[in-house]
Amino acid sequence: MIYNIDFLIAAIVILLLILWYFLGQKRAEDLNNQVFLFFAVLGVLDVIAEFFSTYCITSPESGFGIATVFITTVFYLLQALLPFTFLCYILSMHDNRLVSTKKMLLSGLPTLVLIGVILTNPFTGKLFCFDPSRGYVKGPWYLLMYYSAILHLAVALFLIIIWRKKLGFQRVKVLLEILVISGGGVIIQLLNPFLLTTGFGVSLSILALFITINNPYANMDSLTGLYNHLYLTRKGNELVTAGRSFHIITVYLYQIKHINKIAGIQGGDFVLRLTARKLGALCGRKAFHITGKRFLILTSSLKEYEYYLDELKKIFDVNIKLNVENKSITIPAIISGILHAEKLGDSGRILEYAEYLESLSPQNGLTEVIQDDHQTMNGFLYNKRVEQYLHTAIAEDLFELYYQPVYSTQEKRFVTLEALSRLHHPELGWIAPDVFIQIAEKNHLIEQITDLQFCRVCRFLKEHGKLMEQLLNVKVNLSSLDLMRTDCSSHFIRIMDKYEIPHEWIQFEITETVATEYNASLRMVVDEFTAAGIRLCLDDFGSGYANLNTVMKLPFSTIKLDRSLLFDICKDEKRALFYQSVVETFQKMNYHIVAEGVETKEEVELLSRWRVDMIQGYYFSRPLPAEELLKLF
Repeated sequence: MIYNIDFLIAAIVILLLILWYFLGQKRAEDLNNQVFLFFAVLGVLDVIAEFFSTYCITSPESGFGIATVFITTVFYLLQALLPFTFLCYILSMHDNRLVSTKKMLLSGLPTLVLIGVILTNPFTGKLFCFDPSRGYVKGPWYLLMYYSAILHLAVALFLIIIWRKKLGFQRVKVLLEILVISGGGVIIQLLNPFLLTTGFGVSLSILALFITINNPYANMDSLTGLYNHLYLTRKGNELVTAGRSFHIITVYLYQIKHINKIAGIQGGDFVLRLTARKLGALCGRKAFHITGKRFLILTSSLKEYEYYLDELKKIFDVNIKLNVENKSITIPAIISGILHAEKLGDSGRILEYAEYLESLSPQNGLTEVIQDDHQTMNGFLYNKRVEQYLHTAIAEDLFELYYQPVYSTQEKRFVTLEALSRLHHPELGWIAPDVFIQIAEKNHLIEQITDLQFCRVCRFLKEHGKLMEQLLNVKVNLSSLDLMRTDCSSHFIRIMDKYEIPHEWIQFEITETVATEYNASLRMVVDEFTAAGIRLCLDDFGSGYANLNTVMKLPFSTIKLDRSLLFDICKDEKRALFYQSVVETFQKMNYHIVAEGVETKEEVELLSRWRVDMIQGYYFSRPLPAEELLKLF
């Protein structure tokens, strides 16, 4: 008998190269990669065992002694284990852990039976035997090895199909390709036993996994060399599923954008690489770079967690020298600690909680350390419940619309309204507008809310057209995401026309933050509104960074002064003088002025003396539902 061992030699070379590169790189240590490593080692041993078994079978000098029987039996055992290991590999991709003992026994039962047959074969000769005159002789159950391999591949195909959504398109594609390659190798050798292609098919399958799913570089951040977000997700979910306790520390370099401006992209990259080196030196493979500004440390030891927190504070209290005019700058960071992070359920929620912790920091240019506690966790979970409820509220249109009247100091009556969204949760009660609007903007739900509420405003005005005989307009807020729509102006104009609402009845409010982010697309939207007869109002002036230049870029007709400017104006002469000068300046530029947040009689008298056009606040009226508003008028 003459066997073609070229395929075996090629398979050995391929598998040894894979192991060389896989073991030589910084690789992920999750269960899937561990099973892959076992699969690759098993593949190498299988091909080597087949090579020596083939040599013994075809070599007259071997004498078909105990060594030949032993090597061939080992080869058969490895052949039986390989398909089952591939099944375990797929299971590890689905569950991030091996399944229960009961399911393992069920899925591995055919393999256990086959192993029993192989181990007893030297006494029974059911699979193979050696005859002094004929040499290697196939037994009556020889095809059982092929049937077992095909059965395992069929089960693997079934699991891939039923788990295709969780595995994802790319992984399913790779796994199906592997089934074709390995199955092709088995079938070719079944049809032509002298072509030893089974091991070659296994080597190509392992090569495909190494290049795609288990590529060490796929788990690495190219800039810093640390583990990336993809690996953190798998590792975190694996720990949560296994019920293991672990702790998280995030490092948020919130001034990287500022550093990029003063030191260039190279300066920002230098800071990120330097941070990665310091974290790597501190905690080795427990460090991750998960976003452009955010690093993470994962540890299962409470002692390490406390040590890392102390050391990180020291690291970021030191000036870092950049190659920009030989200057040293401080790189402040927000260091957030989460004890027993597994309680949050999955890696996605863990990162969301870390971002929530970071949002609580003042970001005042100093390094801050924030650790979660019961109250902070409750705040986060409250926001998550609101986020979940927003989807229901949008689907069922559960938002309510309130109107806050705006008082004219000259006409001594209400002359306009601001439409305000309100949301009531069946268990949490009324949700603060700032809370659910911020969450809606973060999750890109605000556009849907705006549409629902704007349609409701238009319906209300159509049903109560006489109300507009007493009013100048109704003010409606637009978020930055609303204004980013490609058809923003035409979209809202179509809705107004649908309800036959005159364009001058609506005045859109644009927040100060949006106005500061002036660009050509915003200008085009604003121009289209103006051409249609829809006026604009700048909201919350004085709450952030807006200035006269910002105001003058866009054709606002009304400016609302933020309530923060009112603080202590009745007692502090400097504050009063500043407020008065702002009012006078805008009035000279022909803007209408609305003072927001007015609550006391003293404030009303002062603002009236300064000839502020309109006053909005609790002193005159709180936001009212439609029924109470109609009664008021």
